[in-house]
Amino acid sequence: MNEVQNHEESTDAAVMGDDAESMAPVVTAILGTAIAAALKRAGTADVAHGVIAGLRLLRSAAESEAGYTMGAAIDTAIRTRLLVENLSALRTTGSAPTPVPLPEPGPGVAVASAIFVSAAESCLTVNAHAEDNGPLEMAVFAFSTQLIQQLGGSPDWRDLMRELHRPSEPRDDRPVEALPDGNTIH
Repeated sequence: MNEVQNHEESTDAAVMGDDAESMAPVVTAILGTAIAAALKRAGTADVAHGVIAGLRLLRSAAESEAGYTMGAAIDTAIRTRLLVENLSALRTTGSAPTPVPLPEPGPGVAVASAIFVSAAESCLTVNAHAEDNGPLEMAVFAFSTQLIQQLGGSPDWRDLMRELHRPSEPRDDRPVEALPDGNTIH
């Protein structure tokens, strides 16, 4: 894949630039910078919608490049992160957590969305230079975690899925339409 090597000056030892461990700080820095920039320019609700826009881009790009299965795998990773959060809350409080409703977008949603879409694009660029999809996996996990932090808990899965799928993408809850000849479109 990427044959470019970085040399540490102190040891003069070659370090491959595409190791998953070396990409983790890059993904973390990208998201950290995006969070700081978005919080300066938008409210928490708008930042949450910006994070969703970033997740939407990660999911959509992976699905368009690798197919439906990859998109479903990202959906599963996001859902698993939400379930882990809910199970942690259940263990801590002893009662099942209520889903946090997605807030209404405010005036800063466009700015926050632009910031997180740019961060997601940067994460996809980092992933393109990696041997595997480690940076993409880290980005999906980090964005999902940030969404939970911004909302103060896990959102309802169905509401989040409606936001993560682009309007042109099929959704599980879309009604079946009948054609004049009796066939259906799913």
